[in-house]
Amino acid sequence: MAWPLKQFYNSIATTIHWQLQDFRINEPKALITVQLTMPRPLAISLSVIAGALIAVQSRVNGELAIALQDGLFAALLSFGIGTALVALPFFVSRSERIKLLVSTKALGRQLPIWMTLGGFFGGFFVMTQGLVAPEIGVTLFTLAIVSGQAAAALMVDSFGMLGLAKRKLSMARLAGAGIAIIGLVLSSGLGVQAVSGLIVLPFLAGFGSGFQQAINGRLATKTDSVLISTLLNFVTGTALIAVVVLAFQGVPDLSNGLPTNPVLYLGGLVGGIFIFIQVTVVRQIGVLALGLSLLLGQVIASLVLDLIAPITASSFGLLTYLGVVLVVFGASMVVIKR
Repeated sequence: MAWPLKQFYNSIATTIHWQLQDFRINEPKALITVQLTMPRPLAISLSVIAGALIAVQSRVNGELAIALQDGLFAALLSFGIGTALVALPFFVSRSERIKLLVSTKALGRQLPIWMTLGGFFGGFFVMTQGLVAPEIGVTLFTLAIVSGQAAAALMVDSFGMLGLAKRKLSMARLAGAGIAIIGLVLSSGLGVQAVSGLIVLPFLAGFGSGFQQAINGRLATKTDSVLISTLLNFVTGTALIAVVVLAFQGVPDLSNGLPTNPVLYLGGLVGGIFIFIQVTVVRQIGVLALGLSLLLGQVIASLVLDLIAPITASSFGLLTYLGVVLVVFGASMVVIKR
């Protein structure tokens, strides 16, 4: 084997150990835990890619919504496909099936129910992709998401929510959140009357995704499985979207068939890869580096997508680029000053 390839394999150190987990059900279960470590530069690179995948997913789901002329049903298709794909490893891996069984039996006892509800935020996130991204463009949508994530990080840390350590609210972090919101308004071209109502939805989705990241991280640690965390995220998210679709639109009308372009159905796969990377690398590089890497990937990818293949008519002027800089700077202040 060539030396660079051998060196790469050596750097991806895999440690397999047996671990007994007792959830106070009938008897403890012996589970195989596979712990992967990777070089820090690789983990950070994957985090940037994961951030870019958020923008790509917004674009794909937005295109699917346009093709279907139905943003909610597009979200249901995307999340449903993602759920099916994420479930596949459980048909292959016996150890993951055992973990899932143990976790299911522990639900409501050693495994709090609230830890399984992160997918609700993800479901709302994907619904806004189909409803809002086609209207305001991927860049403005992404900036609203990032601003909401910064606000969520501020709240989670300041109040010590979801079992995380409570951190004192500093003026620097508060100013950072304010700067990000100002940047969001500037990026909209100051057209507050035209787009303010739409911007609120992705802002709230970003706010929810900040909680989702924390919940999924706790769930992955509790169940000792990134796959279980990802699966439960998709199952609960799909359930939420299905209820919303049935409540507001009834059973979707498929008499005209579905779009034939296979690319439009990749949103669920992209979302699954994003969640898997996010939950995996946070153990390697920590929340700070993950937050900054995701931020960088989201903003750069959204700008590139809107410049080379816009989903809607976008006009990029000085205020747009100034707003991008302010959102990135403000959100970075919130993350760095933890």
